Amino acid sequence: MALGLSDDGGVTRLDRARIARTALELLEAEGADAFSMRRLATALQIKSPSLYWHVRGKDELFDLLIDTVLGEVPLPEDDTRPWVEQLHEIGLALRRALLAHPQVAQLMPGRLAFGPNGLRLADHIIGVLRRAGFDERLAGYGYLLLMFYVVGFAAQETAFGKGPDNPARLAEISGFLSDLPSDRYPNLVAVADTLTARPGLTNRFERGLTGILTGLTQDRPTP
Repeated sequence: MALGLSDDGGVTRLDRARIARTALELLEAEGADAFSMRRLATALQIKSPSLYWHVRGKDELFDLLIDTVLGEVPLPEDDTRPWVEQLHEIGLALRRALLAHPQVAQLMPGRLAFGPNGLRLADHIIGVLRRAGFDERLAGYGYLLLMFYVVGFAAQETAFGKGPDNPARLAEISGFLSDLPSDRYPNLVAVADTLTARPGLTNRFERGLTGILTGLTQDRPTP
């Protein structure tokens, strides 16, 4: 743990874990557009230069926040369940973690999630696949497919508002679709109710996740 100079000239204890916790609170409260390193320093009650001893800038800080959230995904040791069940649970847990931090979910697309927790998650998923009999190529593909799907899905649904089922946003979409001319968009109008109907995005997420894992099962080499 390092020391930082507070705004009143005193000394405060500071480490990356405390920085991450405070930054997450600030990011979720104010959003990415309003977030700044200066505002974070103020929330930590330190002078801005002290913050740069720990993170070099906003990009490094955002990488730290992503890795902090990935650390919330439980990875049980010595899990003896079938590989499909293990990856299904990891997919659900990763989505839950991202929905709990919707601003971080919006930061993830396009970034390499290779902090300590991200590397641990990647190694765990690939290990599950390799132990199940997948070769290195397919194990790597499986990891990418799972991460891309979960992160992309979570980023899209958090863009509509926090939580898996945002009633107001879904109602807005439903109203828009119901007003479309059926002679121009007959197929879309025909399925309009199913696009926004309950049980909602959690059900749709699980269907997609199951489809990915089923596809991997078909590619698995025969023992």
